[in-house]
Amino acid sequence: MNQLTRAIRIEEQCVLFTGRLNTFTRKAAQQLVIDAGGKVLNYCSQAVTLLVVGVIDKGLFEELTTRKLVWAQSKSIAIIGEAEFIQLIKRNI
Repeated sequence: MNQLTRAIRIEEQCVLFTGRLNTFTRKAAQQLVIDAGGKVLNYCSQAVTLLVVGVIDKGLFEELTTRKLVWAQSKSIAIIGEAEFIQLIKRNI
């Protein structure tokens, strides 16, 4: 678990997902956040505090990014991958 992940308490977060998750459906991942006491949004908002990035499928010469990822980077929002998300959830099970 990295330092950022240790500092994040999922129950204090408003989470936004982007990309395709390998371990969970998006709906199941969102429910895990809610069950842990966090909040979930499906759109970019000032309330979002954490972006979880799954697999981003693009063509060979396309940049691996999404509109949500670009937005989160511009707002200095914490960004983690699916593996870190799983670690956060496991702490709350």
